[in-house]
Parts: sequence; structure tokens; C-alpha cells
Amino acid sequence: MSKFPIDTGIAGKAMIATGTVGTPNGIPAWPFENQTGTYGNFLNSSVLWCGVGGTINVIPSGTSISSLKVGVKGQDIVFKVLTAGTNYSSGTTFPTTDSNPRSGSGITVELTVLAGGVVSSIEIINGGSGYNVGDIITVVETGRPAGSTDCTFQILKLERGIPTADESIAVKVQAGQYLPIAIDYITSITTITEADIIICK
Repeated sequence: MSKFPIDTGIAGKAMIATGTVGTPNGIPAWPFENQTGTYGNFLNSSVLWCGVGGTINVIPSGTSISSLKVGVKGQDIVFKVLTAGTNYSSGTTFPTTDSNPRSGSGITVELTVLAGGVVSSIEIINGGSGYNVGDIITVVETGRPAGSTDCTFQILKLERGIPTADESIAVKVQAGQYLPIAIDYITSITTITEADIIICK
């Protein structure tokens, strides 16, 4: 992760950074990696040379935020229901909490329930981000009667998600130098313009 992919110190490809700074979108910026004609800002382990001094906020190569696959329904290889719970409602999107406070957030689900509000099926509506395999997720519905039991499921498999700007690090650069790490995204720049940056591979 974040290792220089160029051992000889010579770049075989280069382009100006115009249009590559901003919120990560997962779409390759290099034409040889993207034949669609619509280019994004995913730089895929590129190295940066900067012609002026300043600060560049970048996301190092290999950084991703794991998320649960959207649209998965019932019990799948993606997650396993641990407890069905009671007194849940059907047809509404519910938030969740994670058993690991240092892990992910943002999963929302829709439930199919049987008599007594017992959950028979879970559909992932929003996959959230930052989760780990093994995390136990609890479905939250406010207003259920006292004595209700919670519906919980365990994550078995995750997808590699697109990182957010929160994952970026600030690197101070001097004029005429390369950044010391390979990067996937440039999220913002200070006292530097896109035209000052050459992206190399």
C-alpha cells in the first residue's frame, strides 16, 4: 500500500492534473485505464510532481472504505441473521447500529416481518461504509413496546467502497519535488493549482 510503483525513477506516462482534484468518484482518470471517454479522478497508484510549493490533500494508494452490498435480501453469503427480533414494522427503511464502535456506520435496511413483528427477511438499502467482517449490526426501530427483542445480523462479506475526502492526508510539498507516496486521489490543494501538478506513472 502506497508503495512507489516506479523503481527506476522514470515515469513512462504523465498528464496534467486538470479535472482530477475533488471528491473521489472511482472512475479512472488515465485514458489507458478507461476507454469510455468519460474520465474521473481515480489515479490508481500514481505519483505526483509539483512545480510549486504548497499543500496537497491526497488519499494514499489502496485506501478504501468497506461497505455492505446493496440490494442483498434475506440470508445470504453477505450477512447472517443472528436474531429475528420482535415487534418490528414492515416496509419502512430503518437505521442500524454497529457492535464495534470504531467500525462503520450508515447501513439502512428494509424488513419483511411475520406475526408479532418477527423479521423474516432483511434487504440492504444503503451499504454504509467503514465496516469489518464479523461486525454485528442491530436494526433500530423506535417506539417498539417494552420487552421487544432486537433483530441482529452479522457481516460475512464486504465490498471495496470508494473512499471519502475524510480519508485524505495533507502532504506539504516543495517546488520541483515528487510526493513521497503513491496516491489514488487528490481531494484538495492549497496555494497550488491543478496546472502545477503533473501526474506520473
